[in-house]
Amino acid sequence: MKIGASVDGRIIHLNSFLPTSDQLPENMVNIMAMGDAALHLAKDAISSYLSKNNTNLGTIEELVDLQSPILNPSKIMMGGRNYLRHLEELRKEGATRQEKIVTPPMPHIFSKYATAITGPYKPIIYPKIVKQLDLEGELTVIIGKRAYFVEEENALDYVAGYTIMNDVSARCLQAQGLLLISKGFETFCPMGPYLVTKDEIPDPQNLTVKTYLNDKEVCSAHTSEMLFSIKQFIAHLSRIFPLEPGDVLATGSPPGPGMYHNPPILANIGDVMRIHIEKIGMIANPVIAATR
Repeated sequence: MKIGASVDGRIIHLNSFLPTSDQLPENMVNIMAMGDAALHLAKDAISSYLSKNNTNLGTIEELVDLQSPILNPSKIMMGGRNYLRHLEELRKEGATRQEKIVTPPMPHIFSKYATAITGPYKPIIYPKIVKQLDLEGELTVIIGKRAYFVEEENALDYVAGYTIMNDVSARCLQAQGLLLISKGFETFCPMGPYLVTKDEIPDPQNLTVKTYLNDKEVCSAHTSEMLFSIKQFIAHLSRIFPLEPGDVLATGSPPGPGMYHNPPILANIGDVMRIHIEKIGMIANPVIAATR
């Protein structure tokens, strides 16, 4: 795999535009560990490409097999119950099972397996044991440097950038209390299409998130609606365990996942799950049948 950047609709291989003495690792987690030095080198590479005034030195984006911006994070932290309108949906659904859903007093977190990660346009495999497949589009934070016991007001200093995640979920298993399993299947964590650096998104609490099944809009929300902000998430989590470069933090599903519509809007084989987040782009993953 090679590390690239999107420039005016083309993908450039960053190391192709850097001197041999200043090469970047071809691994995003290792790049994150370099801190600001890596960002400066990436910007130098982009400037070098632009100075040559030859777009043929880049590859048309549609011809590039884009992978997830992060493939091997030490942690994938999933925010839950973090939009008030989604919390109301959960309360209504919980009432049918006589389950009381309370407003979390602190950020609600669970985990997802790194083996579930897949690319922004890769197929999502519909497992044979799953009967209800749903999508959740989430603004996702990539940690840029080690954060341990950080203060809320400084929390964004530890962010490298932002991407999109689809927290694909098997609702039939989630309803049985099997949260980790319901979200842990292979391909259940598409991410991308890029890691947008934090300097390009100065206020992550001012973004529109839209989720589509095929061309039908399933969800539309704004990150200002979060119960806990990204700053609060990072400060809280950093008091539990160190956050490492390349760690992934999904900030929770906005209201409107397919399961909470009446009737439910669930994915079938042949459908395409699409997530769009303002200033980041869109991921689009077709659903295919499992072969085993």
